[in-house]
Amino acid sequence: MQWTDRMRQVRIVLVVVAVAIAVVSLSVSHILVKDLSDEERNKMGMWAQALQALSNADSNTDLTLVLSVIRGNNTIPVIVMDSGGNVMDYRNVAIKEKTAEDSMAYLAELGRQLYRSGKYIKVEYGDSAASTADYQLVCYDESTLLKRLSSYPYVQLGVVLVFVIVAI
Repeated sequence: MQWTDRMRQVRIVLVVVAVAIAVVSLSVSHILVKDLSDEERNKMGMWAQALQALSNADSNTDLTLVLSVIRGNNTIPVIVMDSGGNVMDYRNVAIKEKTAEDSMAYLAELGRQLYRSGKYIKVEYGDSAASTADYQLVCYDESTLLKRLSSYPYVQLGVVLVFVIVAI
């Protein structure tokens, strides 16, 4: 009888420890995902500024730094759209469409989705105070690393759940 009570206590302790590990893991992962998301937002802000500097450059401007910033984005999917919603450029976006028209339609729709979700930076050209100021939208998505990191805690939670079931 004493042995059974002792085993029950051990199981309860294991369940409590597993739940505590899961909560701490989810909290830390959430903080890491938020920090990485903020960092990606800052990188896209710099990328948009580099794009603006490139378009405002004249023949005497040294573009070495600007071009290195633009080329430096190898992970964050980005679509650049003009004020009319036309795709001007894109990077790091996987396209599965077979024709160029389908690809551009896919990119335009993805850009609109990112715009609606608030994942864009507006880059204005010319006089920003004028109502006719021309602009481009730098629409971006989360990197693959950020998507994986945000789903990882739930995989880990599943493993902990299996551990709890085995412990019970």
